[in-house]
Amino acid sequence: MRKRLVSFLGTGRYEATRHRFPNGREGAETHYVCRALAEFVHADEVAIVATAEAEAMHADGVSAAQRAASLPQPTFHPIPQGEGEAELWRQFQVIKDLLRSPAGTEIIFDVTHAFRSQPFFAAAITAFVRAVDRDPPQIRIFYAAFEARYEGITPVWELTPFIDLVDWAQQMMLFLRTGRSQEIADRTIVLGRDLNRAWAVNREGDPPNLLRLGTTLRDFGRNLETVRTGDILLGKSVGSAADLAVALDTARESAKAVPPLADVLDRLQHEMIEPLLGASDHLASGAGHRALANLARLYRDMGRWAEVAATVREGCITRYGTPAAAFGERNQRRPSVDEAARRDAEGRWNEEERDTARQIAAVRNDIEHAGFKRQPLGADSLQQRLCKLVDEFSALPAVEISGNAASHPVVFVNISNHRSGRWGDAQRQAALSLATEIRDWPFPPVPPDAGASEIADLAAQVAAQLIAAIPGVRYAMVQGEFTLVYALVRSLQHRGVICLSATTRRNVLEADGEAKTTRFEFVRFREYS
Repeated sequence: MRKRLVSFLGTGRYEATRHRFPNGREGAETHYVCRALAEFVHADEVAIVATAEAEAMHADGVSAAQRAASLPQPTFHPIPQGEGEAELWRQFQVIKDLLRSPAGTEIIFDVTHAFRSQPFFAAAITAFVRAVDRDPPQIRIFYAAFEARYEGITPVWELTPFIDLVDWAQQMMLFLRTGRSQEIADRTIVLGRDLNRAWAVNREGDPPNLLRLGTTLRDFGRNLETVRTGDILLGKSVGSAADLAVALDTARESAKAVPPLADVLDRLQHEMIEPLLGASDHLASGAGHRALANLARLYRDMGRWAEVAATVREGCITRYGTPAAAFGERNQRRPSVDEAARRDAEGRWNEEERDTARQIAAVRNDIEHAGFKRQPLGADSLQQRLCKLVDEFSALPAVEISGNAASHPVVFVNISNHRSGRWGDAQRQAALSLATEIRDWPFPPVPPDAGASEIADLAAQVAAQLIAAIPGVRYAMVQGEFTLVYALVRSLQHRGVICLSATTRRNVLEADGEAKTTRFEFVRFREYS
């Protein structure tokens, strides 16, 4: 790839110094950062942005320095002083043209000697080019911190990750507003690779883990864009929304390396993902109704009105269906619907709520026919009717499965290394007061050298396996190694499982004032908040 170095020069009298680059390598002593960077990045061309005064002062010195090192001769690109709005826009235009490189050219942008408003322009123009151009160049930004020099060595900092973060945040906000995921997924994967490379240099703490977040963002977004309701809320075993929630937990370790990530990740989790969690093995339940209502609200807030109409209509039908009519079946591990059961549910809905069914059909048909009707609704009226339908659907009580429907018994799972067969009567009765049966699930061994991301992955794996194996799980007692307990509780809570810990009272019995026996008496189950 061809490399163009774009560098500022002012009218300062620059002192000679050696430069230490981000990879630890040191350059030769020079008065000019551009000379050191040109050698470091193997620049094919060097463009100097300078006023006429700066060019007159430094042109000969820079050219000589470049020639002595057998580096490309610089070309000077004049800019005005920046005294007034017109001159500022001229500066903007010159720098923008230099950053718009031919295909296959990488830009190395040196902002060390940027003056007055130029550092702000450097960041703004970089963001502008990367946001507007259809195929923007790769731009890396460097700053030589002469004021931080030590023993004659000046550190050179790469500021590219900060611009990358701005791009990433913009793409994430676009995803939150529209549900379009491909750009943010790709950007997250790239950012994850960059963080992994940076971590590999010093290996401080656990390695960042944004790659998994990128792939789960892509999968969730594709399901959202194509209205794959079962895959969003249930998926192979837990749903792409729940998978994304786990990936967000794991990604918070990366937020330690880049703190602003946490703000955006929290917003994504609280505004988009958490409202979609809670359903487990089908949508014909209270939890399923809440998830569908929240999905309809999400589409409404994104202005995706066709999806609103479809989600509300199918949500209303689901209230009259059995689990088989509400993604209660599996086809190659994906949630599936029994079409006969679905038709039966639709018939019951049309019979019981004929007026509502007609209203929803009218607005859905209006959208699907793209206004090609005798008297189509105006956009404002159509949006108002759909917003009203979302509110009415959200306020409906969930129709719980009854009769001979194939619902699962409520199960209390004991996730620990102490089998429930050895529980006392009080603990067993407390569990059975919440569920119809108790099942044991061994707490997995935890490698002592495992990092936070490995613990999060293990928790996600255990939770997914448990949900798939025990569809009726509603309560779980989780006790074991502390960090996995924390991660596992969060993962199960995201899937609508109520997690508990057993509290005990410690009784010490004395015999003849010498021998002591300690007994633990069960008191109650206490929920993890």
